Amino acid sequence: MAALATLSCSSPAPQTAAEQSRDEAMLAQQRAHGALARGDVRGAQNQFLDALDRGRAVEDQDTVAIGLLNIAAVLHRSGELAASRARLIELLEHQPPFAPEFAGRAEARLALIELQSKRLQESARHAHNAEALCGASCPWRLALGNIQAGIALRSGDLASAEVRALATRTAAASANDIREEANSLRILGEIAGERGQGAGARAALLAALELDRKAAIPERIALDLLALSRLELALGERKAARDYARRAADVADAARLAALLAAARGLLSESQ
Repeated sequence: MAALATLSCSSPAPQTAAEQSRDEAMLAQQRAHGALARGDVRGAQNQFLDALDRGRAVEDQDTVAIGLLNIAAVLHRSGELAASRARLIELLEHQPPFAPEFAGRAEARLALIELQSKRLQESARHAHNAEALCGASCPWRLALGNIQAGIALRSGDLASAEVRALATRTAAASANDIREEANSLRILGEIAGERGQGAGARAALLAALELDRKAAIPERIALDLLALSRLELALGERKAARDYARRAADVADAARLAALLAAARGLLSESQ
């Protein structure tokens, strides 16, 4: 009897339905990340949708917010900007509101999507909102710095873009965030290219490529190769432009990045 009492006391309490749903959602998220690592973007999206539905079924705010952010990220990675934007707006308009950490991430990604869509005023608005939700520090601070540098670059304010990109690069290097350090270098390379500084632009873009290859991020590698292709084309080096575009196409094709693959094919055609 004593042994049975000890065993009974040490046995875990049964899970509640909410706890079971949360655990199942976490497993779905893990399967989604595994699918992404294999390059199975659609499989990842389906698993993230499963996690989202499980969170909604028990009104688990955090699980729902994470699900919406993950689905938006996968759609963004696939080049489905409108669909990604819709998921992020859904998060921001949700009632009751999600925690500021989730809203801030959504605003930051929206700023990037609008920047890539060349909607600079909308991008600046979302970047302002993301900064307001950041406070003294937040996980999206470095990414936001690069987005703000990108907005300045696309607006033609090269001086402001350079100041922001240099500051973000320094902060990213201190934080050992090679992803955002590479982003800063890519922006600095584009700034140098706009100024006609071919050698400096090439050096910055090659440094970004080296970091992104170290981080093994296919979409960033493809972006670096595309930027190098555009630079070489602007410098009149058509063979080098074709070589970089071909490499970008190979990376994008292998990683199933449709939008980047289309961009690479466009540069291949342009550099003939």
